[in-house]
Amino acid sequence: MENVDAHDDNFFIKNAVLCWLHHYGDQGHRWDDIYKELAKRDTYTSMESNDDKPKPRPARRRKPKVSTNT
Repeated sequence: MENVDAHDDNFFIKNAVLCWLHHYGDQGHRWDDIYKELAKRDTYTSMESNDDKPKPRPARRRKPKVSTNT
């Protein structure tokens, strides 16, 4: 297994789309057109972080209970 190329997620997703089209394409399936459009793409995943969402505020510590042992 030394000569195996490393594949990313895009490779496996495109492979799955093309396999689906090979087995089920042109049979009048309702997803036919969607998969044909997906097969034209080269990237399916984005490595960009979601900076649109605000980060949650840090958790606050509870105040310690004051014991009243008198």
